[in-house]
Amino acid sequence: MTFGIRSAVLQRRLKIADWIRQHGQMRVDELSEALSVSAVTIRGDLNYLEEQGLLVRSFGKAIAARPTLPRDRQLSTPLAKSMVLPMLRLAARLIEPDHTLLVGHGDMPGQIIPLLAEIPGLTVVLTSLDAVPLARRLLDGRVHVLGGELGADAVSLEGTAALRSLELFPITDFLMQAETLGNDGGLLLASRQAQRFCTAAGYRAGRCIALLERAALSLEKRPSELSLDLVTDVVLPTPPSARAAEVLAAAGLTPVVAEPGSAAHFSHMNLRRTAGNGASP
Repeated sequence: MTFGIRSAVLQRRLKIADWIRQHGQMRVDELSEALSVSAVTIRGDLNYLEEQGLLVRSFGKAIAARPTLPRDRQLSTPLAKSMVLPMLRLAARLIEPDHTLLVGHGDMPGQIIPLLAEIPGLTVVLTSLDAVPLARRLLDGRVHVLGGELGADAVSLEGTAALRSLELFPITDFLMQAETLGNDGGLLLASRQAQRFCTAAGYRAGRCIALLERAALSLEKRPSELSLDLVTDVVLPTPPSARAAEVLAAAGLTPVVAEPGSAAHFSHMNLRRTAGNGASP
């Protein structure tokens, strides 16, 4: 190999090792697609990394040598409640009476439940079992629990069955959580599984509201990115940088005037898709 080729191979292998460390495990086909190389090349990279003790090969996938939870990682400490509450209040104002709201995975979406009590005729679909008692106690409308298998946290419902369960509900609003905004115009999510779920839910929902953990723009490229084309509203804890605002604007999301001290809100002001449209990702 020439020096340039060796350098490219090394960079690719370091990236693979870092992704698997972050995500706990990844499949060969996921890595092949993300890096635009053949599965044969990926298997060679995984063999090398396994020899270095950085991962373990297992049935078409690679697992971190020291396994982490499938929810991958926390890039930052959770937001303080004083920052989350303004975001949730803003999101709650976007949800109309007699709608069906899907409350997505993550720490923030479930915290909106107390703010939903004043919305008449609201139907709520939950993706987390630990949100059920609070919803039953505070909400007068119908409360449903999405089908699916239990995630690693023993409360989140996910997997193929959860995706199929989405078809049972005429979802008008979907409240989801993302880590931050990527420089290429996607929302960075915790895992590929989260991306698949949010993509399917985003296509079905009339309004998709994304709560961002951080306002800072990330230069990271990640397989688990969600296209901003599926999102009608982005709510950030603080105003974004000029570059992040440009990225949002390029996706058709423009700033909405908010009260002083409130969270930042960007929206497709004139875009309201038909709820429950049944479109496929």
